[in-house]
Parts: sequence; C-alpha cells; structure tokens
Amino acid sequence: MEPLVFPALPPDGRIFVGIAAYRDPDCQWTVKDLFEKAILPDRVFVGICWQVLPGLDDDCFRIVTRPDQVRSVTFHAIRDSRGACWARHQVAKLWRGEDYVFQIDSHCRFERGWDIRYIEMLRSCPSPRPVLTTYPAGFEPPDRLSKRRIPFMTADRFLDTGVLAPGSWTTEMAAAPAIPQPTALLSAGQVFAPGRLVEEVPYDSRLYFLGEEISMAVRLWTHGWDLFVPNDCLLYHDYTAGRNDKRHWSDNKDWLPLSRRATQRVLHLLGTRPAEDPEAILELDRYGLGTVRSLAEYERHAGIDFKAGTIAPRAAEGRFPAHPSLEPGARRRRQAFGTLWRINRHGGKETHSGPASTLAGTRLLRARLAEAFRSLAIRSLVDAGCGDLHWLGPITGDLGLYLGFDLVEEAITENLLVFRHRHNHFFQVADLVSDRLPEADAILCRDVLTHLSHAEVRAALVNFKASGSRYLIATTHGTGTNPDIETGAWRPLDLEAAPFHLLPPLLRIQDGGSAANKSLAVWALAHVGT
Repeated sequence: MEPLVFPALPPDGRIFVGIAAYRDPDCQWTVKDLFEKAILPDRVFVGICWQVLPGLDDDCFRIVTRPDQVRSVTFHAIRDSRGACWARHQVAKLWRGEDYVFQIDSHCRFERGWDIRYIEMLRSCPSPRPVLTTYPAGFEPPDRLSKRRIPFMTADRFLDTGVLAPGSWTTEMAAAPAIPQPTALLSAGQVFAPGRLVEEVPYDSRLYFLGEEISMAVRLWTHGWDLFVPNDCLLYHDYTAGRNDKRHWSDNKDWLPLSRRATQRVLHLLGTRPAEDPEAILELDRYGLGTVRSLAEYERHAGIDFKAGTIAPRAAEGRFPAHPSLEPGARRRRQAFGTLWRINRHGGKETHSGPASTLAGTRLLRARLAEAFRSLAIRSLVDAGCGDLHWLGPITGDLGLYLGFDLVEEAITENLLVFRHRHNHFFQVADLVSDRLPEADAILCRDVLTHLSHAEVRAALVNFKASGSRYLIATTHGTGTNPDIETGAWRPLDLEAAPFHLLPPLLRIQDGGSAANKSLAVWALAHVGT
C-alpha cells in the first residue's frame, strides 16, 4: 500500500483534544489510537476529566500513552460529578492555549492523518470563526470501523420536555462535497475549532444532558461562530448497545433534579418559556447568548421556532443556508443598517426608509426614473439597498426583472410577502460592498452610499463594476467635497469629487425636496474607474 502523504503543518498546528470520561475503560484506547493515527503526534495534547469510583474502575488506567502530553483531573463519580456538561467544563480548564480544540467522547477511533486533515478542512470553511461538527461514524470494539460515510445533522422533533432532538442522514464518501457544508446544529461528540472558542464561548457547567447540543449551537452562532459539517470521515464512535452501562444517571440518585433544572435553563435561554426555578438561570449572563447575532436571526437561519415548537422542512432535512459574512466590516454594516431600520429613526408612519421615500415626495422622481428606464432600455434592475421598496414599487412592475438586495433581513422578509404576487420580483439578503451582485441592465443605489465610509464606497463601486451591469444609478450631491465618516453615520456624498472622481454622468435626475443639489445620476459602469 502506498504511504499517505500529507503537507507539513505550519507552526500554529497544536491541537488540544478534550475528553469527558465517565467510568469508561475504553478511554485509554481512545487516547492510544488518537496518538498512533496522528501524523504529527508531538503537536497533540489531551485533557481528560476522569469520573471514577476508586477501587472499582482500576481497569480504566491499564494503558498509558504519551503521559507527558496528557493532562487530567480526577473526580469521584458519585460524590463530585454533576454530569457530562459539568465534566466538559472541567476539561476546558486543562486547555493551555493550543491553536485548535477537538472535543470528542471517551470511546472513539480515528483515521490516519486526522490531525492534519481536520486543520485543512477548518481552513477551507468560508468563515473566520468556523466550527466543524457532526455525528461521528460508528465502530465496534475493539477497532472494527464502519464504512466511511458523511453524517448530516437534522432537526428531528421537539421532545415532550420542549427540547429539540436532532437526527441525521448519511451519504457515501463518493458523494462528499468539495468543502465542509453549513449546518445550524452541533454534535457534542465531534467539535473541532480554533482554540479561542474555549474562552469566547465557555462550556456551561450547569447543563446536564438534554439540550446540551442545541443550546451550544445557538450560543456559538449568536457569538459569531459558524457551524460546518466535515466533508471527510475521520472519527468513529462506539454506539453499540453493550458498550458500557455505567452512566451518571444510573449511579447518582440526584440526577433527576439536575436534569430538570438544566432543562429549564435551556428553555429559558432559547426563549421557549421562562424558568420557574431561580437556580436554573444562575450565571446565565456568562453562559448566555452572544450579541453578534440574535436568537431571532438564528431561528430564521436554522428554520426552527423554539417557542412555537416548529421545524421547517429544510431543517428537518438538514439543509441549511450559507453563513452570513462575518468580516468585521460586513458585521458593522449589518448592525448599522439593521439598527436604522428597527428603530425607524425618522419616525415615519408611511415607510421605515424615511421622509425622502414617501410616495408624495418621490412622485416626480419616479416619473423621471421611469422615463430613464425607457430611454436607456433598462429592463432588468438590481436595487442595491432596496429597503421596503415603498417609493420605487409603483414602477418596478413594468420591468422585465427586478432584483432587490438589502442587508436588513426583516426588510427582505416583508418584501417577499408584500410583493409575492409580482412574478418578476426577487429579493435576497446581501451586502452591496462584499457580496457578488448579478449582472443587470442597471444597478440602482439610492441613499445608501451616503451612510458608508470612503473605503466602503470605493469597494461598493468596484463590486458594482464587477457585476458586468451596464449602468449605475446612484445618489450624488453637488457639494464638491466628501468628509469621511464612520459607517452608519451620514454625509452628503459627491461621487464626482475626491476621492472617487467619477466622470460627469450621462444623466442627472433631481432627487430634491430640501436638498436641491441631490440627484440620482446615471453612469456607464464601464467608465467608472476602479
């Protein structure tokens, strides 16, 4: 057999493997196998939380592999242990700044080269904060591995407790995708991520068992981490019925109150129902949701409604959308424009887009814009920053194709409902600065660039030109100057002045009101310098 060849890892290749082991004699074989199957075992370090009964569990410690690379803490299984999540919390304390963390169960086997391959997969994920997770494949002791397949997690059903239960389906390796695929769910038995995850989203020691995985998935996502299904099968778990009948709940008579309180904690966290027991929500500020994304955004992304207890078909089938960009600029833009929309800053009763977008105030603008569409033979339009389409909607029905894009998910969701009867209208959440836009006869960008910094305006112009569209119709002010701003603020923007220097436009359409020097100007995108 030809030897496997792997590229050398860079200096940041240290891996911390965390294992919570409850009276499990197989853990020693798990550790032995992970070191033997690693290409660079010197860069692998293991942390184990042992939960044992002294004198009864001596068979757990017969084999010792690379003791200098294994850190451990030991607790009495009945007197001290408080369940799996508590044990994972103890494991995290053994992390010493390794570049990657790998959470597994105590009864696993590995493919050769797992250490390098996991890092390669993580780097191929289109996210700055990726997490690889899914159910491991199976094996039968001592080391009979199942056929290699890729498991995809699904949202299966809500249990009587109100907690979401996951499911899965698998595909053969021949059908494995080229890169890891997005998911909204998590398997606690296979989590591979950058090491900083340990500090950014610490494991909640007050959970017990039920709800561990869904609560961690939501916490990670709202903290800005993106979940992906590995596109290779490298880890195997012992699912056999006779594996081990030693469980915390079979040894500990107090497990039921712990479980009930933890379930209340999960349901409170996910907005299903408030906890009745005050102890259920202790330290929830430390182990709660993040602020990068909201719980409502997770539910829309995942197709799961925790309070209603409903699961969308795509979630039940394990089909999840690509993750939104988390590049710092994109995050800042999404937050800025989302805030402007949600607070309805102008207090308008007619439209969230403000007084400059009322039907009466844009009557002449619409007429002149419709005439420009006809004279320039514009039949397909990309509306970059469409908002609620209130002011423009009366004339877009005459186009052959209207494509509305906006960063604000609520606006896009409402447009999909309000304009669903228009079969030439399509809407999508997108960032006009960084997301690729489709080719059209024209790109319309009204009252959006005025809220962006100079660097982001330039990036948007580059993006517009890269679409291959013929015309750009954008807001400009004849001020002759351009003070720079922080994204989310506002200033009058003159696209013909420094630092943009666009050529005089083909056409100007006054977009007046009190701003007499404001217009929608039309440029040939081929002549827009980038």
